[in-house]
Amino acid sequence: MDLDELFMVEYAFKKAKKLKKKTALLGCGVGPLFHKKYRKSVFEIARCSDKIILRDSSSKARLKDIYHEFGKGLAADLMVSFDPAVECTLQFGMLNEIDTGDYIAVNMREYPSEYSEKKGSGRINLGLREFVESLAQRFSDQEIKLVPMHYFHIGNDDRVFLNSIAQSLNVENVSVQNSTLSLEETIRVYQGASFNIGMRFHSVVLQTICSGKNYVLDYTEPEKGKISGFLKDIDYKDNFYKKRYLSLQNDVIKTDFITDVSKNFSFDKQGINSTLEVYIDTLKALQP
Repeated sequence: MDLDELFMVEYAFKKAKKLKKKTALLGCGVGPLFHKKYRKSVFEIARCSDKIILRDSSSKARLKDIYHEFGKGLAADLMVSFDPAVECTLQFGMLNEIDTGDYIAVNMREYPSEYSEKKGSGRINLGLREFVESLAQRFSDQEIKLVPMHYFHIGNDDRVFLNSIAQSLNVENVSVQNSTLSLEETIRVYQGASFNIGMRFHSVVLQTICSGKNYVLDYTEPEKGKISGFLKDIDYKDNFYKKRYLSLQNDVIKTDFITDVSKNFSFDKQGINSTLEVYIDTLKALQP
């Protein structure tokens, strides 16, 4: 995406090629890329990659567009698999069965303006606060558990935003998960919820695989971003998430789309497993 750190990756890949080292992009997304200098850097990184596995079909289409923009053919086969987090969540589900609790797990983050060419961070953040308030009123018999997916200062610690919401609302059934959870503990929370709401990309991934009783608040580019890309690839048969999806950039932020909370998404586990095998095959091919 549009980050100056791309140039560090570009330098490393070009240096590796000079040293005749194998290089690969595994499980990467492509975008948002609003500025040409960053698209050119992504092109150079891909050009220096021996193997490329992108995490959704939308990223593949976007990278092809970047190659066409700079008038060059593809330097490597463009393969697609699911984000690697799908694999670890599948493995967890095979080992653990968890009873459902009387709580709704909600992941939110402060809206990152770099994901949109439009201005509107304040409107969206206010909308998210009102969303939690409405949720607490509609489901007053359940705890609304605000669950972080990011605990680091760099990239914005979710707890800062979540606590600001909880403290401003000051209602009994809204709480924040302030102590740091491991990946396994986070999956357990999502798996045990009566239903989930996710905003960060990996909260959507984890909730979809470990529970399937989830709703999506998409902060990325509508129809182009990593969240819609993941949903298109995994929900290609039934359009289960069509009515469980809200674009924060385009839609009115209300809880009206939360219906049929007991229904869950049933995905093709065998198809997902066969898709994920491309990672192992690629790593084997890269070995000397």
